[in-house]
Amino acid sequence: MENLKIRNTIVFYLNGQRIEVTGADTLKPFAHYLRYFLDKPGTKIVCSEGDCGACTIMVANFRSGSLQKFQAINSCIAPVFSLDLSHVVTVEGLADEQGLSVVQKAFVANNGAQCGYCTPGFVCAMTALAEDCVIENKPITAKKARNYLTGNLCRCTGYEPILKAATSIDLKEVKSLTRYVSKESLADFVSLSNSVEISGSNFKINMPTTLAEAAEIKSADTRIIAGATDLGVLINKDKFSLVKVLNLVHISELQKVQFVDGKCKVGARVTLTQLEESLKMHSPEFAEILKIFASPQIKNNATLVGNVVNASPIADTIPALMILNTVIVTLSKMGSRRIAITDFYKGYKQLDLLPEEIVTHVEFQIPRADQIFKLFKASPRKDLDISVVTFAGLFSLDQKMITDTRIAFGGVGPVVIRMHELEKKFIGRQFTQELFTTLSHFVEKEISPLSDLRGSREYRLKLGENLVKKCYTEISTEYGL
Repeated sequence: MENLKIRNTIVFYLNGQRIEVTGADTLKPFAHYLRYFLDKPGTKIVCSEGDCGACTIMVANFRSGSLQKFQAINSCIAPVFSLDLSHVVTVEGLADEQGLSVVQKAFVANNGAQCGYCTPGFVCAMTALAEDCVIENKPITAKKARNYLTGNLCRCTGYEPILKAATSIDLKEVKSLTRYVSKESLADFVSLSNSVEISGSNFKINMPTTLAEAAEIKSADTRIIAGATDLGVLINKDKFSLVKVLNLVHISELQKVQFVDGKCKVGARVTLTQLEESLKMHSPEFAEILKIFASPQIKNNATLVGNVVNASPIADTIPALMILNTVIVTLSKMGSRRIAITDFYKGYKQLDLLPEEIVTHVEFQIPRADQIFKLFKASPRKDLDISVVTFAGLFSLDQKMITDTRIAFGGVGPVVIRMHELEKKFIGRQFTQELFTTLSHFVEKEISPLSDLRGSREYRLKLGENLVKKCYTEISTEYGL
């Protein structure tokens, strides 16, 4: 490897105190390490799946030479090594020498404490909200509070006191968590910005700083860990063990979203939160569907590439990528490849990806101004829920004549399905309700849904039909067609 200075410890700052971890402890779930090794029991562990939010902490990552803003994440599914070169603040660190923080005081004043067990997670989530609103110079609204609370599920004393607590926070009184960030800690991170390799008798963790290093390390038995929002659950449930780990978090070029020639290029370490923010101006429809992808705690860690490579047929981003001429970019010691996403999925959880390859980027076309882009997600509840059926549609019209159509469905087969035959039936036809109603019945010709706990085969077939009809209704209303 080119980088001769290889570190064998993980370093982070916890409520301003420098912590160094080595050996097998770096593999532990961060919440577990907080509670049982650092004596910080305020962070609770309940579901161990990243769903309930009791384990919420605040993290500011040092990436690409600078410290990012503090964000809330689920610490129960985040391995210790993933917090390398980060400032971490737990509920114990929210108060200062003057007493409780303004957020904590708001919860006390409005009786938002519930039974108390999940309260630290709520308080940390609302601290993230307060930090963001101060940065954006915007007030805290009930709607914004609800969005930030989607990852905190307990409502044992009702929701109203929690919302009142959130909207009563005096932003002028907020003392930023950046008070824990010193020049010395940043200089420390700069000095530690080199590759990491930690090994033991039965495990090995590599965190390189260049793609060339990563390509040399990747082998068939090496598991790439990004946000661990899915894999962390399997580890906690004893369904998977980490042996050889490759983490790409310190590779700067993988942390960028780039817009060039009508395309969006997304690095493997770009989080869904980062992507959502980047797409607001370029593709509002894509940004909107990401709002209901998951909770802020999940999106602040999860990556687009992780969602693509995980290859779930109900992955929320894949239908959109399917119709946007997406290309998967890979790298190995043998060189790089560019694979059309329509060729990338070979079957359920089967990919056109060699054992030694790394997916470095995902590139997709941004819908043009003359194209109509629609994305739908059907799930039992709006927020923080797994999809039953997903839909993506892209339409080009000349007056009211449909000149091009691309449609994809998720949740209706072993992989996300591009509806080629249905697309052909739209071409050259007038954009009318009658057309969409008629063609909605052809959906069942190309999909083969199964029945499971989230929905029966018949239910998914009906959803498929109805989402085609919904597509017409939304487009005709929004565009006056």
